[in-house]
Amino acid sequence: MFASVFPNLHRLELECCYKISDESIVHVLRRCRNISHLNLTMSNLELRGMNLEAPKLKMLDLSFSNVDDISNTCCGLLQLLINDCLGCTEKGVKHVVEKCTQLREIHLRDCLNVRTNVAASVLFLSPSLRKITSPPHIHFSESERILLLQRGCVVC
Repeated sequence: MFASVFPNLHRLELECCYKISDESIVHVLRRCRNISHLNLTMSNLELRGMNLEAPKLKMLDLSFSNVDDISNTCCGLLQLLINDCLGCTEKGVKHVVEKCTQLREIHLRDCLNVRTNVAASVLFLSPSLRKITSPPHIHFSESERILLLQRGCVVC
């Protein structure tokens, strides 16, 4: 309902809103084309097979959710927070980094389904990345850290 009332909405915070459906998020994003900041932390959303369109979305927080792939949705994304995202996989991270060519920040803390070698290789593919918060089990080698730092990327 609020998508109809506020079509020019820029920021939407739905943290801990467990009763929101995938379809309602799709509806909001279709009606509110100016959303640049979307927080879906601790939602029950999966968004599998959904054709989301969020052309102006710059920041997306899916921490503590089950979402696995948003790469077709948010090509202009600058900041992605997927901390402790149960659905986050190596394949999903790879798609995001490949498709979101402007991505400057990615937070992967406690993404246990992302293995070390895949994460490191995928993150090196994106020259736009400037900040990476990696899972605790991922340890970049000293040479990898130096390469990332030379590129202007901070690894936390």
